[in-house]
Amino acid sequence: MNQIVAKKSLAIVVPEMLPVPPVKGGAVEHWVHEVSQRLDQGQFDITIVSRPAEVTGIENIRYLTIPWTKAEQFFYKIKEKVTWRNPLRYVAKIQNVVSYTLRLAKSVRGFDVVVIHNEPNLLFFMQKMPQQTLILHMHNAHLGIALFRPFYRRTLKKVDRIICVSDYIRRHAVQYYPEYADKFTVVFNATDPEIFKPYSDKAVSQLRGFIDIEADKTYLLYVGRLTEIKGVHVLIKAFITVHAQLPHTRLIIAGSSFFGGAAKTDYEQWLVKLAKPVSEAIIFTGFMPHDKLKYMYAAADIVVLPSVWQDPCPLVVLEAMASGTCLVSTAVGGVPELVENGVNGLLVNAGDAEKTAQVIVEILSNSLLKTQMEHAARQQILAGYSWERLTQEIESNLLMKDVLK
Repeated sequence: MNQIVAKKSLAIVVPEMLPVPPVKGGAVEHWVHEVSQRLDQGQFDITIVSRPAEVTGIENIRYLTIPWTKAEQFFYKIKEKVTWRNPLRYVAKIQNVVSYTLRLAKSVRGFDVVVIHNEPNLLFFMQKMPQQTLILHMHNAHLGIALFRPFYRRTLKKVDRIICVSDYIRRHAVQYYPEYADKFTVVFNATDPEIFKPYSDKAVSQLRGFIDIEADKTYLLYVGRLTEIKGVHVLIKAFITVHAQLPHTRLIIAGSSFFGGAAKTDYEQWLVKLAKPVSEAIIFTGFMPHDKLKYMYAAADIVVLPSVWQDPCPLVVLEAMASGTCLVSTAVGGVPELVENGVNGLLVNAGDAEKTAQVIVEILSNSLLKTQMEHAARQQILAGYSWERLTQEIESNLLMKDVLK
């Protein structure tokens, strides 16, 4: 006689800033959207907790929204306007986290499994219920922040599993919390190779009117937030050198300071000034939706990730590799876990504009090596970096208590 296994109620909680579905962008929100629709609904009743998206979500998934209060909006505007060096930014962040968490904490008490994405501060205000599985899924290395380590050490006691998107994040955290080493595991990020793929001439035609790709030009592409840690200023400096040697090159910078509708920052304005010597060859698109972005990857000749921080496992890397487009990236964070220099992409040291320019010029003159790396990159994604593989690993972690019984 077959035993009927009861479905588990699953709450997936994203940070306090953006909604799911990811109508305003956001790598974490995009991740949650992609994975939640692939989870086995025969095993899980799924609820996603986020800010209101005000659009229809995935069928049979419940969306529990935490509306913005006037106080939260006030503090968010402060956070948006000041740089990361300004203490007011952190005061505003704390206010929003506390307000958001106090409201959602009551709503998730009855769930069998609660997964908190990338915001360990939510743990301070959440009480783990008996028989509940509590999972922290880290997309960045926030657990290493020195000021909060003593507090995280206490709150991590109630967490059953800590999932990291790269071994870099796991190693970085375990050095501070060795007593919890057995709670950490790695589930690498993923992408959809049926969405991000070589589109040939279709890519150019689909972008027409948005960005007109000229056949006699060579295009470099940056995708991501326009913030200092992403190193966009380094890329512009490198491009000035590239353009001096190869005047037919163009640079497309796709992104905004944070998401669609985000305010223009001082850094963005500085980037425009920095680009002035070659302004006719640089295109700032602003925030770009995924339905255009997939064609942009395919239309570009090189995708450049110039991060100057320890980028843990950027989706941009996976999307570029899946698209069959040559990748030049800084060797930071978890990137070397995905990219083997000279095999499926090219790696440079962070902050080195001169070397970045040199590598770009050299690979543009070596079409055979460029094609070989592009093929190897896409094959790697097809072999092990699909959402289906990731979802299977996530489901195993969600059911970890059942496995251990």
